[in-house]
Amino acid sequence: MAKRESTFFNMVLALLTVTIVASASLGFIYELTKEPIETARAARKNNAIRAVVPDFDNNPTEEQFTITAAGGELVFYPAKKDGELVGTAIETFTNRGFSGTIKLMVGLLPDGTIHGIEVLEHKETPGLGDKMESDKSYFSAQFEGENPEDFRLRLRQDGGDVDGITATTISSRAYCEAVQLAYELYMDKDAEVSYELPTREKAVERVLEDFANAPLQEEYRVVVNGNEYTVFPGRRGRRHTGLAVDILSEAGYIGPIRLMVGFDSEGTITGIDVLRHEETPGYGDLIENARSDFYKQFIGLNPGEDNIRLKEEGGIIDGISGATVTANAYCEAVRSAWEIFRESGNR
Repeated sequence: MAKRESTFFNMVLALLTVTIVASASLGFIYELTKEPIETARAARKNNAIRAVVPDFDNNPTEEQFTITAAGGELVFYPAKKDGELVGTAIETFTNRGFSGTIKLMVGLLPDGTIHGIEVLEHKETPGLGDKMESDKSYFSAQFEGENPEDFRLRLRQDGGDVDGITATTISSRAYCEAVQLAYELYMDKDAEVSYELPTREKAVERVLEDFANAPLQEEYRVVVNGNEYTVFPGRRGRRHTGLAVDILSEAGYIGPIRLMVGFDSEGTITGIDVLRHEETPGYGDLIENARSDFYKQFIGLNPGEDNIRLKEEGGIIDGISGATVTANAYCEAVRSAWEIFRESGNR
Protein backbone atom coordinates (compact mmCIF):
# COMPACT_ATOMS: atom_id res chain seq x y z
CA MET A 1 0.00 0.00 0.00
CA ALA A 2 2.83 2.41 0.94
CA LYS A 3 4.61 1.70 -2.34
CA ARG A 4 1.42 2.43 -4.31
CA GLU A 5 0.94 5.77 -2.50
CA SER A 6 4.58 6.71 -3.08
CA THR A 7 4.26 5.87 -6.79
CA PHE A 8 1.07 7.93 -7.08
CA PHE A 9 2.74 10.85 -5.31
CA ASN A 10 5.74 10.62 -7.61
CA MET A 11 3.48 10.59 -10.67
CA VAL A 12 1.63 13.69 -9.48
CA LEU A 13 4.89 15.43 -8.65
CA ALA A 14 6.35 14.54 -12.06
CA LEU A 15 3.23 15.75 -13.86
CA LEU A 16 3.24 18.99 -11.87
CA THR A 17 6.92 19.52 -12.64
CA VAL A 18 6.38 18.92 -16.36
CA THR A 19 3.41 21.32 -16.36
CA ILE A 20 5.37 24.07 -14.62
CA VAL A 21 8.37 23.63 -16.92
CA ALA A 22 6.14 23.58 -20.02
CA SER A 23 4.26 26.69 -18.91
CA ALA A 24 7.46 28.51 -18.13
CA SER A 25 8.91 27.47 -21.49
CA LEU A 26 5.84 28.67 -23.37
CA GLY A 27 5.92 31.97 -21.52
CA PHE A 28 9.63 32.37 -22.25
CA ILE A 29 9.16 31.53 -25.94
CA TYR A 30 6.21 33.93 -26.18
CA GLU A 31 8.24 36.78 -24.70
CA LEU A 32 11.19 35.83 -26.87
CA THR A 33 9.17 35.80 -30.11
CA LYS A 34 6.62 38.54 -29.36
CA GLU A 35 8.85 41.38 -30.44
CA PRO A 36 10.06 39.72 -33.68
CA ILE A 37 6.46 38.83 -34.57
CA GLU A 38 5.31 42.40 -33.97
CA THR A 39 8.30 43.70 -35.93
CA ALA A 40 7.48 41.40 -38.84
CA ARG A 41 3.81 42.41 -38.72
CA ALA A 42 4.71 46.10 -38.71
CA ALA A 43 7.12 45.55 -41.60
CA ARG A 44 4.42 43.75 -43.59
CA LYS A 45 2.01 46.62 -42.94
CA ASN A 46 4.57 49.26 -43.93
CA ASN A 47 5.42 47.34 -47.10
CA ALA A 48 1.71 47.15 -47.93
CA ILE A 49 1.34 50.92 -47.43
CA ARG A 50 4.26 51.56 -49.81
CA ALA A 51 2.78 49.18 -52.36
CA VAL A 52 -0.68 50.78 -52.57
CA VAL A 53 0.02 54.55 -52.63
CA PRO A 54 2.35 56.80 -54.66
CA ASP A 55 5.83 57.70 -53.35
CA PHE A 56 5.75 59.66 -50.11
CA ASP A 57 8.27 61.25 -47.74
CA ASN A 58 6.31 61.36 -44.46
CA ASN A 59 5.66 58.55 -42.00
CA PRO A 60 2.00 57.56 -42.55
CA THR A 61 1.87 55.45 -39.40
CA GLU A 62 2.59 58.55 -37.30
CA GLU A 63 -0.46 60.30 -38.76
CA GLN A 64 -2.83 57.34 -38.74
CA PHE A 65 -6.40 57.61 -37.53
CA THR A 66 -9.25 55.14 -37.16
CA ILE A 67 -12.92 55.12 -38.05
CA THR A 68 -15.30 52.61 -36.52
CA ALA A 69 -17.52 50.54 -38.80
CA ALA A 70 -19.93 47.74 -38.01
CA GLY A 71 -17.83 44.76 -36.98
CA GLY A 72 -14.52 46.53 -36.48
CA GLU A 73 -12.30 49.52 -37.26
CA LEU A 74 -10.65 50.89 -40.38
CA VAL A 75 -7.20 52.46 -40.02
CA PHE A 76 -6.24 55.32 -42.35
CA TYR A 77 -2.59 56.11 -43.19
CA PRO A 78 -2.19 59.48 -45.00
CA ALA A 79 0.77 59.48 -47.43
CA LYS A 80 2.30 62.89 -48.22
CA LYS A 81 4.99 64.25 -50.51
CA ASP A 82 6.46 67.67 -49.68
CA GLY A 83 3.54 68.22 -47.32
CA GLU A 84 0.88 67.45 -49.95
CA LEU A 85 -1.46 64.46 -49.64
CA VAL A 86 -0.71 62.04 -52.50
CA GLY A 87 -2.82 59.13 -51.29
CA THR A 88 -4.22 57.30 -48.29
CA ALA A 89 -3.64 53.67 -47.41
CA ILE A 90 -6.64 52.17 -45.65
CA GLU A 91 -6.56 49.00 -43.59
CA THR A 92 -10.03 47.60 -44.21
CA PHE A 93 -11.78 44.31 -43.57
CA THR A 94 -14.73 42.05 -44.17
CA ASN A 95 -16.02 39.19 -42.06
CA ARG A 96 -17.74 37.60 -45.07
CA GLY A 97 -14.83 35.59 -46.47
CA PHE A 98 -15.34 31.91 -47.22
CA SER A 99 -13.21 31.04 -44.17
CA GLY A 100 -13.69 34.17 -42.09
CA THR A 101 -12.13 37.61 -41.86
CA ILE A 102 -10.19 39.13 -44.76
CA LYS A 103 -8.03 42.20 -44.16
CA LEU A 104 -6.82 44.39 -47.02
CA MET A 105 -4.68 47.48 -47.46
CA VAL A 106 -6.42 49.67 -50.04
CA GLY A 107 -4.63 52.69 -51.47
CA LEU A 108 -6.78 55.58 -52.68
CA LEU A 109 -5.73 58.78 -54.41
CA PRO A 110 -7.20 62.06 -53.10
CA ASP A 111 -10.14 61.81 -55.56
CA GLY A 112 -10.95 58.23 -54.49
CA THR A 113 -9.30 56.45 -57.41
CA ILE A 114 -7.86 53.06 -56.42
CA HIS A 115 -4.05 53.09 -56.71
CA GLY A 116 -3.40 49.60 -55.39
CA ILE A 117 -4.61 46.81 -53.08
CA GLU A 118 -2.65 44.31 -51.00
CA VAL A 119 -3.93 41.46 -48.84
CA LEU A 120 -2.85 41.70 -45.21
CA GLU A 121 -4.56 38.66 -43.71
CA HIS A 122 -6.94 35.87 -44.69
CA LYS A 123 -7.70 32.18 -44.18
CA GLU A 124 -9.10 31.42 -47.62
CA THR A 125 -8.51 28.10 -49.38
CA PRO A 126 -4.99 27.62 -50.78
CA GLY A 127 -5.03 27.45 -54.57
CA LEU A 128 -8.46 29.08 -54.72
CA GLY A 129 -9.36 31.97 -52.43
CA ASP A 130 -5.72 32.84 -51.80
CA LYS A 131 -5.50 33.96 -55.44
CA MET A 132 -6.73 37.32 -54.18
CA GLU A 133 -3.09 37.92 -53.18
CA SER A 134 -1.35 40.13 -55.74
CA ASP A 135 1.59 37.75 -56.19
CA LYS A 136 -0.67 34.77 -56.96
CA SER A 137 -2.99 36.20 -59.63
CA TYR A 138 -3.90 39.36 -61.52
CA PHE A 139 -7.21 39.67 -59.67
CA SER A 140 -6.23 42.82 -57.78
CA ALA A 141 -4.80 44.51 -60.90
CA GLN A 142 -8.26 45.10 -62.38
CA PHE A 143 -9.03 47.56 -59.57
CA GLU A 144 -6.00 49.77 -60.18
CA GLY A 145 -6.81 53.13 -61.74
CA GLU A 146 -10.55 52.67 -61.24
CA ASN A 147 -12.74 55.06 -59.28
CA PRO A 148 -15.66 53.38 -57.44
CA GLU A 149 -17.79 56.40 -58.26
CA ASP A 150 -18.30 54.85 -61.69
CA PHE A 151 -16.60 51.44 -61.28
CA ARG A 152 -19.11 49.16 -59.58
CA LEU A 153 -17.36 47.16 -56.87
CA ARG A 154 -19.42 44.02 -57.41
CA LEU A 155 -18.88 40.90 -59.45
CA ARG A 156 -20.18 41.00 -63.02
CA GLN A 157 -22.68 38.27 -62.18
CA ASP A 158 -24.04 40.57 -59.45
CA GLY A 159 -24.37 43.58 -61.76
CA GLY A 160 -20.89 45.01 -61.15
CA ASP A 161 -17.64 45.51 -63.08
CA VAL A 162 -15.36 43.03 -61.30
CA ASP A 163 -14.24 39.71 -62.76
CA GLY A 164 -14.26 37.20 -59.91
CA ILE A 165 -11.72 34.48 -59.19
CA THR A 166 -12.80 31.18 -60.73
CA ALA A 167 -14.53 28.89 -58.19
CA THR A 168 -14.14 31.45 -55.39
CA THR A 169 -17.29 33.54 -55.66
CA ILE A 170 -17.65 34.12 -51.91
CA SER A 171 -14.02 35.21 -51.47
CA SER A 172 -14.25 37.54 -54.48
CA ARG A 173 -17.45 39.14 -53.22
CA ALA A 174 -15.97 39.62 -49.76
CA TYR A 175 -12.88 41.29 -51.27
CA CYS A 176 -15.08 43.74 -53.17
CA GLU A 177 -17.06 44.46 -50.01
CA ALA A 178 -13.90 45.35 -48.08
CA VAL A 179 -12.76 47.71 -50.85
CA GLN A 180 -16.20 49.33 -51.02
CA LEU A 181 -16.18 49.91 -47.27
CA ALA A 182 -12.79 51.63 -47.48
CA TYR A 183 -13.92 53.85 -50.35
CA GLU A 184 -17.20 54.92 -48.73
CA LEU A 185 -15.58 55.88 -45.43
CA TYR A 186 -12.74 57.66 -47.23
CA MET A 187 -15.16 59.78 -49.25
CA ASP A 188 -17.38 60.50 -46.26
CA LYS A 189 -15.68 59.95 -42.92
CA ASP A 190 -18.90 60.71 -41.09
CA ALA A 191 -20.95 58.23 -43.11
CA GLU A 192 -22.77 55.45 -41.29
CA VAL A 193 -21.47 52.62 -43.45
CA SER A 194 -22.71 49.20 -42.51
CA TYR A 195 -23.42 45.87 -44.13
CA GLU A 196 -25.84 45.09 -41.34
CA LEU A 197 -29.53 44.88 -42.23
CA PRO A 198 -31.44 48.10 -41.58
CA THR A 199 -33.92 48.70 -38.80
CA ARG A 200 -37.58 49.03 -39.72
CA GLU A 201 -37.35 52.78 -39.18
CA LYS A 202 -34.38 53.17 -41.51
CA ALA A 203 -35.96 50.92 -44.15
CA VAL A 204 -39.15 53.03 -44.26
CA GLU A 205 -37.06 56.13 -44.93
CA ARG A 206 -35.17 54.37 -47.71
CA VAL A 207 -38.08 52.88 -49.64
CA LEU A 208 -40.45 55.86 -49.63
CA GLU A 209 -39.53 58.35 -52.31
CA ASP A 210 -41.49 61.49 -51.48
CA PHE A 211 -42.89 62.41 -48.07
CA ALA A 212 -42.86 65.23 -45.53
CA ASN A 213 -44.69 63.51 -42.67
CA ALA A 214 -43.49 60.96 -40.10
CA PRO A 215 -44.69 57.62 -41.59
CA LEU A 216 -43.72 55.63 -38.52
CA GLN A 217 -46.05 57.70 -36.37
CA GLU A 218 -48.95 57.12 -38.74
CA GLU A 219 -48.65 53.36 -39.22
CA TYR A 220 -51.84 51.36 -39.47
CA ARG A 221 -52.95 47.78 -40.14
CA VAL A 222 -54.37 46.28 -43.31
CA VAL A 223 -56.14 42.90 -43.33
CA VAL A 224 -55.72 40.75 -46.46
CA ASN A 225 -57.02 37.17 -46.64
CA GLY A 226 -57.43 37.11 -42.88
CA ASN A 227 -53.85 38.22 -42.19
CA GLU A 228 -52.89 41.56 -40.69
CA TYR A 229 -50.04 43.66 -42.07
CA THR A 230 -48.38 46.90 -40.96
CA VAL A 231 -48.06 49.76 -43.44
CA PHE A 232 -46.55 53.24 -43.24
CA PRO A 233 -48.11 56.07 -45.29
CA GLY A 234 -46.11 58.83 -46.93
CA ARG A 235 -47.78 62.25 -47.20
CA ARG A 236 -47.19 65.85 -48.18
CA GLY A 237 -49.81 67.84 -46.40
CA ARG A 238 -53.07 66.06 -47.18
CA ARG A 239 -51.72 64.50 -50.35
CA HIS A 240 -50.95 60.78 -50.19
CA THR A 241 -47.55 60.20 -51.80
CA GLY A 242 -46.82 56.56 -51.11
CA LEU A 243 -46.93 53.56 -48.82
CA ALA A 244 -44.29 51.32 -47.24
CA VAL A 245 -45.38 47.74 -46.59
CA ASP A 246 -43.77 45.41 -44.06
CA ILE A 247 -44.11 41.96 -45.62
CA LEU A 248 -42.91 38.42 -44.83
CA SER A 249 -42.43 35.48 -47.19
CA GLU A 250 -42.21 32.01 -45.67
CA ALA A 251 -40.82 30.56 -48.91
CA GLY A 252 -37.12 31.35 -48.37
CA TYR A 253 -34.57 28.59 -48.95
CA ILE A 254 -33.65 28.42 -45.25
CA GLY A 255 -36.37 30.45 -43.56
CA PRO A 256 -38.65 33.49 -43.78
CA ILE A 257 -37.60 36.58 -45.73
CA ARG A 258 -38.89 39.91 -44.47
CA LEU A 259 -38.95 42.96 -46.74
CA MET A 260 -39.99 46.58 -46.59
CA VAL A 261 -41.47 47.53 -49.97
CA GLY A 262 -42.25 51.12 -50.93
CA PHE A 263 -44.83 52.26 -53.49
CA ASP A 264 -45.83 55.65 -54.84
CA SER A 265 -49.49 56.65 -54.93
CA GLU A 266 -49.99 54.80 -58.24
CA GLY A 267 -48.54 51.50 -57.02
CA THR A 268 -45.13 51.82 -58.69
CA ILE A 269 -42.27 50.41 -56.62
CA THR A 270 -40.04 53.16 -55.24
CA GLY A 271 -37.76 51.04 -53.07
CA ILE A 272 -37.16 47.68 -51.41
CA ASP A 273 -35.03 46.80 -48.40
CA VAL A 274 -34.42 43.47 -46.68
CA LEU A 275 -35.20 43.51 -42.97
CA ARG A 276 -34.42 39.90 -42.08
CA HIS A 277 -33.41 36.59 -43.64
CA GLU A 278 -31.34 33.48 -42.97
CA GLU A 279 -30.29 32.71 -46.53
CA THR A 280 -26.92 31.22 -47.52
CA PRO A 281 -23.94 33.63 -47.33
CA GLY A 282 -22.50 34.35 -50.76
CA TYR A 283 -25.66 33.19 -52.53
CA GLY A 284 -29.05 33.89 -50.99
CA ASP A 285 -27.78 36.90 -49.06
CA LEU A 286 -27.35 38.70 -52.39
CA ILE A 287 -30.94 39.84 -51.93
CA GLU A 288 -29.45 42.42 -49.52
CA ASN A 289 -29.14 45.84 -51.14
CA ALA A 290 -25.55 46.24 -49.97
CA ARG A 291 -24.46 42.99 -51.62
CA SER A 292 -25.91 43.13 -55.14
CA ASP A 293 -28.04 45.17 -57.52
CA PHE A 294 -30.79 42.54 -57.53
CA TYR A 295 -33.27 44.93 -55.92
CA LYS A 296 -32.70 47.68 -58.50
CA GLN A 297 -34.54 45.87 -61.28
CA PHE A 298 -37.78 46.13 -59.28
CA ILE A 299 -37.63 49.93 -58.96
CA GLY A 300 -40.08 51.63 -61.31
CA LEU A 301 -42.17 48.50 -61.89
CA ASN A 302 -45.86 48.24 -61.05
CA PRO A 303 -46.82 44.71 -59.94
CA GLY A 304 -50.35 45.36 -61.14
CA GLU A 305 -49.02 45.70 -64.68
CA ASP A 306 -45.62 43.98 -64.69
CA ASN A 307 -45.03 40.27 -64.16
CA ILE A 308 -42.90 40.22 -60.99
CA ARG A 309 -41.60 36.69 -61.43
CA LEU A 310 -38.26 35.25 -62.46
CA LYS A 311 -37.66 34.97 -66.21
CA GLU A 312 -37.49 31.20 -65.92
CA GLU A 313 -40.99 31.36 -64.46
CA GLY A 314 -42.26 33.49 -67.33
CA GLY A 315 -41.66 36.85 -65.65
CA ILE A 316 -39.28 39.76 -66.21
CA ILE A 317 -36.91 39.45 -63.21
CA ASP A 318 -33.34 38.18 -63.51
CA GLY A 319 -32.67 35.68 -60.72
CA ILE A 320 -29.62 35.19 -58.50
CA SER A 321 -27.18 32.53 -59.63
CA GLY A 322 -27.35 29.58 -57.24
CA ALA A 323 -30.24 31.06 -55.24
CA THR A 324 -33.39 30.49 -57.29
CA VAL A 325 -35.58 29.61 -54.31
CA THR A 326 -34.50 32.75 -52.46
CA ALA A 327 -35.12 34.98 -55.49
CA ASN A 328 -38.57 33.42 -55.99
CA ALA A 329 -39.46 34.10 -52.36
CA TYR A 330 -38.35 37.72 -52.75
CA CYS A 331 -40.58 38.14 -55.82
CA GLU A 332 -43.47 36.54 -53.96
CA ALA A 333 -43.06 38.99 -51.10
CA VAL A 334 -43.09 41.96 -53.52
CA ARG A 335 -46.29 40.72 -55.19
CA SER A 336 -47.91 40.25 -51.78
CA ALA A 337 -46.85 43.74 -50.74
CA TRP A 338 -48.60 45.17 -53.80
CA GLU A 339 -51.81 43.33 -52.86
CA ILE A 340 -51.62 44.95 -49.44
CA PHE A 341 -51.00 48.33 -51.09
CA ARG A 342 -54.12 47.82 -53.23
CA GLU A 343 -56.26 46.83 -50.24
CA SER A 344 -55.02 49.77 -48.18
CA GLY A 345 -57.15 52.17 -50.19
CA ASN A 346 -54.38 54.83 -50.12
CA ARG A 347 -55.63 56.30 -46.86
